[in-house]
Amino acid sequence: MYTEYYINNIDENDTEIKRSIQDLVDCTTIKNVVTLSYHTKLIKKFFPQLFVGAFVDYPISNTDLSRRQDLISDALKNDISCIAISTPAYLLVNRKYEKLRDDIKKNLDLCGQNIELRYILEYRKFDHQLMAKVCDVLISCGIKTVYPSSGFFLDSLEDNILACSYLKQKTGINTIINGNCWNSDHIKKIKKSNLYGFSGNTINTLKNIN
Repeated sequence: MYTEYYINNIDENDTEIKRSIQDLVDCTTIKNVVTLSYHTKLIKKFFPQLFVGAFVDYPISNTDLSRRQDLISDALKNDISCIAISTPAYLLVNRKYEKLRDDIKKNLDLCGQNIELRYILEYRKFDHQLMAKVCDVLISCGIKTVYPSSGFFLDSLEDNILACSYLKQKTGINTIINGNCWNSDHIKKIKKSNLYGFSGNTINTLKNIN
């Protein structure tokens, strides 16, 4: 199972970020980190061996569509390996799937062959059927992996796994579980799910799942 550490805390300073990443490196074999765009430069500087991704237009997409490409371009300057971008809620609410395709294609063009592009959904706001339709659009454009939610708010692990399983079954897209995981029972459920990946925001959880 693909496993990553995600950092989305807005109140952590550089020293705390470095300490947590060092703990990850010392105590696990995990090499994947996804974080807020402004943390990526620091992490790549001190931990160049890591696969580092950037959250873009996160946690809720509220920027102009053309501005999203600017945000991606800025993030790519920090030698990252992955972009995790929020799906534009405005397009989903109004069922503007062609504009969504246009957004995806423009973002893929910027990322090129070497930068993975993932989309972040929000299953707690939009029903599973709409999320499945969005995943169909994503797959048709070449996107292989999604997160079911932003991970920015408390999220039931069981509900998160159900959303991931539904989207995987209906569309075949890779899903990364990112609900809150607190104990050994949660870890068992993650492993039992047989889904593509897990993204966690606590080192202890990642130690145990690793």
